[in-house]
Amino acid sequence: MAVRIYISRDAAAQALGADETAAALQVAAAAKGQPITLTRVGSRGMVWLEPLVEVEDAQGRRIAYGPVTPELVPGIVQAGLFEAAPHELRIGRVEDLPYFARQERLTFARVGVTDPVSVDDYVAHGGFAGLKRALGMTGAEIVHEVLESGLRGRGGAAFPTGIKWRTVLEQHSPQKYVVCNAD
Repeated sequence: MAVRIYISRDAAAQALGADETAAALQVAAAAKGQPITLTRVGSRGMVWLEPLVEVEDAQGRRIAYGPVTPELVPGIVQAGLFEAAPHELRIGRVEDLPYFARQERLTFARVGVTDPVSVDDYVAHGGFAGLKRALGMTGAEIVHEVLESGLRGRGGAAFPTGIKWRTVLEQHSPQKYVVCNAD
């Protein structure tokens, strides 16, 4: 049975050797005769632990090890990485780490969990649910929901997004333009 392995593919992790670590894991798994499913994910945000490797254990929990450099892979595999065995680099479940456990992730809730280039993985983790819901609403209902949410712009003024949207909605014109500051 294939063991699921997760390793970041973001720029910081790549700069710290994540691609090389992923390649070393594939070589070590093949040498051991252990099939693996390697999923590249976004970083969990703890760059000091990159390359972070997570192994799905028998209970379906993701057990993290880090930082796992390519040269450490043979030893950590020999110690039982594919079984989520103890090792000096084993840090346990990321969600249990004090740094991570104190966070309430909203925008980045799926980062480190899903493959950022897989639409199927995104959908499997609830992606597009909001869009599907919005497609069944009127423009006025969407604007009302955004107003009620308290969503604000990310500029210095933190202007309420719902007010911006309501202003556009209330303009009686057959053609409207949205100008976006892409700074």
